[in-house]
Amino acid sequence: MTFLVGLLSFFTGPIGRYVLIALLAAGAVSGIYLKGRSEGRAACIAEGEKDVLRTIERADDARAAADRRNADDGRLRDDDTFRRD
Repeated sequence: MTFLVGLLSFFTGPIGRYVLIALLAAGAVSGIYLKGRSEGRAACIAEGEKDVLRTIERADDARAAADRRNADDGRLRDDDTFRRD
């Protein structure tokens, strides 16, 4: 109990008030920093997921275009002379 009384009496003095204000300011700054860091991490993860989905969509579109191209009977076939089967 005497520790708490001593602590309270320290914070009621002029030096204690400055220390208390500095602690509150440091807590506010660190809270803002941590909030920004977590929001930045979430935004980075979301952007990565969007990039993966775009890549999958582009690959699906390329496969579909190749299937449409190969399904056309009137087109000329690719030259296969380089193959040595």
